[in-house]
Amino acid sequence: MKIPLLPPVVPPHVFCLMADGVTWANVRRDPVPGFVDSRHFAYPPNTLGSGPSGTPLFTRDAIADAVEVARKLSGGLSRASVVFPDSWARILPIDFDTLPDSEEAVREMVVWKLKKLLPGISEDLSVVFDQMPKAGEEGELRLLVAAAPSEMLRSIEQSFESLGVRVGALAPSSLVLFDGLSPVLGSLAGGDYGLLHRSPGSLVFVIARDGNPVFFRQRPEEEGAEAEDQDQEVRLSLSYYLEKLHGAGLSAVYVHDAAPGRELASGSALPVAQTRLSGALFSADRGFDERVAARPELLSAFAAVNGKS
Repeated sequence: MKIPLLPPVVPPHVFCLMADGVTWANVRRDPVPGFVDSRHFAYPPNTLGSGPSGTPLFTRDAIADAVEVARKLSGGLSRASVVFPDSWARILPIDFDTLPDSEEAVREMVVWKLKKLLPGISEDLSVVFDQMPKAGEEGELRLLVAAAPSEMLRSIEQSFESLGVRVGALAPSSLVLFDGLSPVLGSLAGGDYGLLHRSPGSLVFVIARDGNPVFFRQRPEEEGAEAEDQDQEVRLSLSYYLEKLHGAGLSAVYVHDAAPGRELASGSALPVAQTRLSGALFSADRGFDERVAARPELLSAFAAVNGKS
């Protein structure tokens, strides 16, 4: 899995892998941000396998229709970014007293820590990490770590490569959302801000300062979860941010709810009125909100392209 810091020349094509199918988007950056086109494709029967933890294993046939149509509609397709659901990964901050100098030694230490923190996971994990701000001058070193099954990631990359598409970036949706949209959201907020993202199977709350995540919390999201549980989760997160991370308070909280059929019931727990992520924030075209309402994963596709220089 590649860390979601995309190359300087970012392909406009993004494939969002979901539990039931794949959504392709051709993202337009100029002159008006938005989507040139987008399509959703259900996986054909018997084209997905399953890894030890239940995450899918992809085959060429699972995505062949999507790639063929995308190539035909756009006139060519050789590179793309790929986004997958947060529920297929574990994303968490990890504290360290010290870190070795070499990246490979840091990676080994991260994997060792993950095995202690997540003892139920036995399969091989691929990890990416980036440094987070310390909690004060005397705070420990902190890394934001994303881990996903190596076998799943290999199956994704190999499936696209077999169809002539090189995967330029491969990352969970919340990291793509944050990384791509933070320049705009940070400027609009004018201070620390929160990003609350719910998708099937996962609830993520990020608090950012100066473009960097100072707090990151992912938890599994059960279909029958009570509204009070979500409110309590947000309150505990805000308490940790204020007391342990010495936060100055949030200027804004942006919300993207990609779990269909249920309201995100955390507004009462937030210190400021929540702002739904919409096309108006990014000066997007008129059809932007309608497309995202129909396929919420398209916001991550937009972030994978439009937030990059």
